[in-house]
Amino acid sequence: MTAKVVSPLDYRPINALPYWNTVGEFVTDAVDDTASISGRDKRSLYPATVAFVLWCWQSRGTPLERPRIFRRAIVEEFVHLGMTTYARGSRATHRATLSLMVQALNPSEAVRLQRAIPRSAPTRPYTRDEVAALHSWATAQGTPRRHRDAIALLALGLGAGLATREILGARVTDLDTRDDQMHVIVWESRPRVVPIRPDWQRPLRRILGDLDPASLIFRPGRTGASQGQITDFLLRSRTELDIRPSRMRTTWLLEHLQAGTPPRELLRISGLKNLAALDKIAAFAPKTGHSFTPHTGRKSI
Repeated sequence: MTAKVVSPLDYRPINALPYWNTVGEFVTDAVDDTASISGRDKRSLYPATVAFVLWCWQSRGTPLERPRIFRRAIVEEFVHLGMTTYARGSRATHRATLSLMVQALNPSEAVRLQRAIPRSAPTRPYTRDEVAALHSWATAQGTPRRHRDAIALLALGLGAGLATREILGARVTDLDTRDDQMHVIVWESRPRVVPIRPDWQRPLRRILGDLDPASLIFRPGRTGASQGQITDFLLRSRTELDIRPSRMRTTWLLEHLQAGTPPRELLRISGLKNLAALDKIAAFAPKTGHSFTPHTGRKSI
């Protein structure tokens, strides 16, 4: 059976084009039926539907079946886990559209309470077990190239606390490996020299031998840097793990605070501008009877 595609005059799902032969007919039929039932314009339904169905199919591995996909619980999961990089308003808009589609396409679905979309809550760091799971994920990648890229992503994120664009822009020549302590030099936006945590130096050193000195460290061969390049890499791994540079950076910051790195020094190597930014991170420290205060860099009883 030949997959039905949407006419370019109707909608061009740029981000989903590589997968359109697989998901296109399902998306198109869902949009057509919802528009017929609700009276909504088809074009207004496509952005949320494409993003949602693609996430369900790629990240969750959910079969392309309406009763399995168009459920309120799955919509909520998508809004809270699959749209972490979206603005709050965009998340609310997509939720409203997808709720309408659930009502139209799967009316028997029980109405469930919706959780409020949080307002700029601090990104939760990874636990030790979660970090171990991330390392296992990286070493289990199916090809040597994907293995190298996964290790590079974790080493720059968990080992150096780099933000997404900094990870994408880091080159082998930006690494200082002349002594036992490795550093990565960040040139753009927030120029600085960042020491790489000892537990990530050895994995990073192992992959350097396979890279050209002038190449990018993560996914060498790219011609640009966009956040979608990390997302695309993770989607292709079809993992259920929550792998995000923002969580890696929070984990790195918390580990430095717990290890006693002076707050002013941590500001310098992280590129953060003020101590207040560390207060949110310190809130994740385990409660031990002492509270760490980044403004003073001391523990108080």
